[in-house]
Amino acid sequence: MVAAVAGPKASPGLPHETTSFVGRRRERGEIRQLLSDARLVTLTGFGGVGKTRLALRTVADLRRAFADGVYFVSLASISDPALLTQSVASALGLQARVQRAGPDWLAEYLLEKEVLLVLDNCEHLVDAAAELADTLLRRCARVRILATSREPLRIDGETVHAVSPLSLPPVNVGGSSSALHAFEAVSLFIDRAKAVAPDFELSDANGAAIAEVCAKLEGIPLAIELAAVRLRTMSPAELAGNLTGRWALLTRGSRTAPDRQRTMAACIEWSYELCTDAERDVWAAVSVFFDGFTLDAAESVCAGVADEPLGDTIASLVEKSVLTAQKYDARTRFRLLPPLRHRGLKRLEESGELTEFRRRHRDWYVALAQLAHRDWISQRQAEWIRTMRRETGNLQAALGFCFGEPNEAEPGLQMGADLHEFGLAEGLFHPGLMWFKRLLPLSPQPTLTRALALRTACWWSAASGDIASSLRLLVEGQRVADEVGGPVENLFTQTAGFVALFSGDIERSIELFDEALDVFREAGDTSEITQTLYLLQLAHVFSGNFERAMECYEECRAITEPVDESWARGYSTWIAGFTRWSSGAVTEAEKLYKSALVIARRIDDPVGIGLCLEGLGWIAVTSEPERAAIVLGAADSVWDRIETSTSALRGLFVHHQGALATVAASLSEADRDAAWAQGRSLSMAEATKFALGETVARKPAAAGPARSPSGVLTKRENEIATLVAQGVSNKDIAERLVISKRTAETHVENILTKLGFTSRNQITVWMGEQAIPAGGRG
Repeated sequence: MVAAVAGPKASPGLPHETTSFVGRRRERGEIRQLLSDARLVTLTGFGGVGKTRLALRTVADLRRAFADGVYFVSLASISDPALLTQSVASALGLQARVQRAGPDWLAEYLLEKEVLLVLDNCEHLVDAAAELADTLLRRCARVRILATSREPLRIDGETVHAVSPLSLPPVNVGGSSSALHAFEAVSLFIDRAKAVAPDFELSDANGAAIAEVCAKLEGIPLAIELAAVRLRTMSPAELAGNLTGRWALLTRGSRTAPDRQRTMAACIEWSYELCTDAERDVWAAVSVFFDGFTLDAAESVCAGVADEPLGDTIASLVEKSVLTAQKYDARTRFRLLPPLRHRGLKRLEESGELTEFRRRHRDWYVALAQLAHRDWISQRQAEWIRTMRRETGNLQAALGFCFGEPNEAEPGLQMGADLHEFGLAEGLFHPGLMWFKRLLPLSPQPTLTRALALRTACWWSAASGDIASSLRLLVEGQRVADEVGGPVENLFTQTAGFVALFSGDIERSIELFDEALDVFREAGDTSEITQTLYLLQLAHVFSGNFERAMECYEECRAITEPVDESWARGYSTWIAGFTRWSSGAVTEAEKLYKSALVIARRIDDPVGIGLCLEGLGWIAVTSEPERAAIVLGAADSVWDRIETSTSALRGLFVHHQGALATVAASLSEADRDAAWAQGRSLSMAEATKFALGETVARKPAAAGPARSPSGVLTKRENEIATLVAQGVSNKDIAERLVISKRTAETHVENILTKLGFTSRNQITVWMGEQAIPAGGRG
């Protein structure tokens, strides 16, 4: 019997499975074996055959076999090959590592890491995907790649696995329900049928009809899912009968296309044909969204598309499985599966409406960015950050429209300017600067929008440590601001202070911040008052004026605390901790640093978390150097992900260097390196918990025979140690456990290190000792 199994808990780097997974047990085993022998395995097949789901379930089974993780990179929504490495970096948690063109920088990051990358839907970016995969495989000996594509990548070392449709009952199996349960296509149909009709059961009476439906759909998973939803209005026999004529007609497509590819298109066309005119119109209109949309976004894009209420049409499309729905923060987000989205885009292209609907889409996201900017210093800030993170794909698509269409750059510059705070909070300096570099030359007129865009680009350049670029942008921005006049001139006074702060001209930065702050106060601009206050606070710490720095902190807190704002309050609290530490009040400094870290955790602010880890590491260096090394290693990992560091601010970098020197003097090289590596291996969430004292570090156990495997080794290590004790070679261990030989070797090395041993024979003796019952050593 082929059972539908619930999805495993999502691993870091892997998306959640929202429906049960059916069958393919043998195929998953084959792919695991291929991955143990080859470093690049490509799953090929036509759209809808189940490549993505098969890849996800396979790597979920392997997630513990790769020491540095398994990461899923969806390429379906990317149309620009230049964004491929950015998407991989984002999946790895690096967020902003796109400063260097091409895949070389990614190879540098992954050089010593043992990871499995899943590159999903490569077919439309096959050349770029092949170049990236080739570079990583040649330069990163411990990286493996599982790709899904409609065609192979065609590079050296690639092993291709053609994904087959689900298994089908033979023609002569009849309608016996007990016999039909053994076939994957039937099991999937039953599973999805129960989702729309909970009382549905496979029986001898309907078995023949279900087998007929599955056979005519050729075992294609997406086709079966689209057909199963019709059981709301049809019996299995009616479904089989209705499908017969319609399916035969719709498969008469291109004679040169593969049969199953035509069948997949036919399945989508059938689903399309079963929709009303209003549903088809909405289906086409919402296809301009990348990575999903909310109802209010759809209402803006679909205005005037259909006469009936949009909410009713959306609900109907969900019922027909054209749209999927998922709740986030008490709001529902809708999404078209990629094949269905392409069908909608095709309709817009055929009608000549694609540009118009992409413009509507762009206008919605320009307005959304503006709302987020205006509402930033408020109790809704955390919600805005989560919203904008989910909309990253749509924001990129909107910017892509501004870049790709004539005379559309100005709205893109406006959007970039309004993402000023969000980009700072997320550390998205280099991706944002990439768009500014593309758009600024397309709109050279000295407008207010250009001035604001230059201001944001200047801030992001300085924050990333590129002072030369920030100075060029500052000069041009000041020139445009002078021509435009008005409040933007004071924004550039503040911006000049920001660049002076990062350039190390502290006294000048204080003068400029004070000047800007006076004007912002006169205008009642709360957002800019808040930003200027915490920057002025930091400048005063660098200058040694701790009293004035704390006055800025209290004023900033008075603005942000009543509205439960997180971003500016977190930075200001961190700077207050830095102030107290600089003045020698270490206990109070630690308390403030931890308060700031809790605030930064609320919004997953990588910059704020990195700064707090730095501060807590500096405090720990004298009394707990090993702990300091772990925390500073974790901070280094955060800086690596967003491609900046404390070196961007000279007043911080000197303390960072001093802390590293103290650690080096207090620990042996081996202990220091081990602690640093442990810190770098922590996720931001794990590092935050450790720094706050919510978890403790896992230390290698001391050598000695009186330890039990369960108390020293992980479950996987204990399993491997048992095989070592049985005399099994590393190669054979890899084959038995369906892992790579290098992974097996790494596990054995880790076991030796943990136990303080130098040979496999010692592991054998030790495992034998653990098997002796208590008191049996007499």
